[in-house]
Amino acid sequence: MHRLFFILISLIATNGFAADVANLYQSQLPVSSQSEEDRIQVAPNILQQVILKVVGDRAALDAVDITPILLQTDQLTQQYQYRRINKVSDDLTEPDQLEVLLTFNETSLDQSLTNVGLPIWGKSRPEVLLWLAIDNGKKRTIVGADSEDSDIPAAIKRAADMRGLPILMPLMDLQDQGKVKFADLWAGFSESVLQASTRYAAQVVLMARVSVANNGAIEVRWQSLINGETEQWQSRGDLDQALQSGIDELTDRLARRFTQVITSRYGQHYSLQISNVRDYADYSRVMNYLSKVQYVSNVQISSLIADQIDISISLKGDLDVLNRTLAIDRVLAEDNLYDPDKMSYRLLP
Repeated sequence: MHRLFFILISLIATNGFAADVANLYQSQLPVSSQSEEDRIQVAPNILQQVILKVVGDRAALDAVDITPILLQTDQLTQQYQYRRINKVSDDLTEPDQLEVLLTFNETSLDQSLTNVGLPIWGKSRPEVLLWLAIDNGKKRTIVGADSEDSDIPAAIKRAADMRGLPILMPLMDLQDQGKVKFADLWAGFSESVLQASTRYAAQVVLMARVSVANNGAIEVRWQSLINGETEQWQSRGDLDQALQSGIDELTDRLARRFTQVITSRYGQHYSLQISNVRDYADYSRVMNYLSKVQYVSNVQISSLIADQIDISISLKGDLDVLNRTLAIDRVLAEDNLYDPDKMSYRLLP
């Protein structure tokens, strides 16, 4: 099941750029019954979970009072449903858990968040490839997506789901095992990890080194690799706490790079000069890609000369965030060869 999840996540990625996160505007919590009273009681907490996924950065949320939005929970709710979750305990005596799943209106919630000055992180998000090494004092291993004897893939899935982060783990088949050794990963040598990561085409490579103490306490050293930049942090606790804390920190950092705050109601107009557009397939790829970028609209072609097209766009967000998004998606690369005074790009293969 773990293997299937991570493979499916990798298949959601579209045309080599960011992955579309499903179910971003829905979440769930346990309830004791299907009564309206129980549902209304937990609904604001569920909305808070969704807002965290949509905004992306905990610090941004801490700086704003979202109480007025939480008071609109009922109006923002689009639909709800109940489901029973089978939880397997050690003695197999734990009963099924009843949960209520709420889905919120995307347009209305985005507008409410924008009204209080919060950023919106769209559904298209950088895909993360996690290489995780664990040393429990008895055994040293690299955990792969199909490591059925480990609780880690399931814990990673829970942590990523809570934050709306598209994440996958390597298969650790013979190809991966031949390129990435435990000693290299444990020492933080990124060269071999980056080489092995090319087959997965993820925009963000994440390395995690898990140390398990004799008393069961866990310490994780994290290292992210994004466009040649490296960042490091640590987390501690039990397994779920340490992994959730590390994924939370990564998500916050990514959100600060890629979330957009609407800076103009009607949008600023920009002209893009794009080269290496050799046929209709290339042209369609450029237009489809730009149409998916957050807060980009009115994508129109201005001229077509040889293998170069000029495109006008309208952008309601921040230009720096747009450029960071274009850089990490690896569809268009900056190219000032033609005109250094224009926003010039080259379509990548």
